[in-house]
Amino acid sequence: MTAVLLLGGATRLDAQVNRARDIGIDIDHLILGVNDLERGMQEFAKRTGVTPMKGGVHPGRGSQNALASLGNGQYIEILAPSNEPGVPANPMTAFKTLTPVGWALHTTDLTRAMALLRDAEVAMSAIESGARARPDGVRLSWQTAAPTEVALAAAPFFIMWGAGSPHPSTQSPAGCSLSSVAMTEPEPAPLTAFLASAGVAVVVTRGAARGMSVTLNCPAGVVSF
Repeated sequence: MTAVLLLGGATRLDAQVNRARDIGIDIDHLILGVNDLERGMQEFAKRTGVTPMKGGVHPGRGSQNALASLGNGQYIEILAPSNEPGVPANPMTAFKTLTPVGWALHTTDLTRAMALLRDAEVAMSAIESGARARPDGVRLSWQTAAPTEVALAAAPFFIMWGAGSPHPSTQSPAGCSLSSVAMTEPEPAPLTAFLASAGVAVVVTRGAARGMSVTLNCPAGVVSF
């Protein structure tokens, strides 16, 4: 069952939102997929006026990225195949232009965040650890967890950055800021309930197909992906 807390009334939902604030849940980063990293970086620079910085390779996952800060602890991740030998083809090969493919919420306490979602009766994955090295050799580490229900396939995953890992928003090229995130779902209720339980104010509207749009304020103007 997905996020039945909404059936318990406004009081219970307000309590969930307050718990989410206590553990610092907010949008961490937004992911734009593309089949070629260099071309994706060029597209982003041309459209926004900000040139992203390469962030490194995700070992064993067949992907690499480039980053641009949005300020306020948020950033854009351009995700592309790395063509790593022996690793299956990355799904980003399907995107010829920058396309929103996912997003993440950060938290200061991932264990408590998982408890919050369990209280909303949302099935979550186990917590997994990840790491990558930036081109300059700086190592970043993190832990993640994600909802596992099919109805929440477009929901954000959760990330908690490792102690001593510089947050990408503080060390990536700046200039853009996040204006809005909007989601479209054939059945909006499960995602709406999930986001409400996490205290995230993103609108989910009904549409024929699942979709996501991201709008930024940038030196080149307002840009939507």
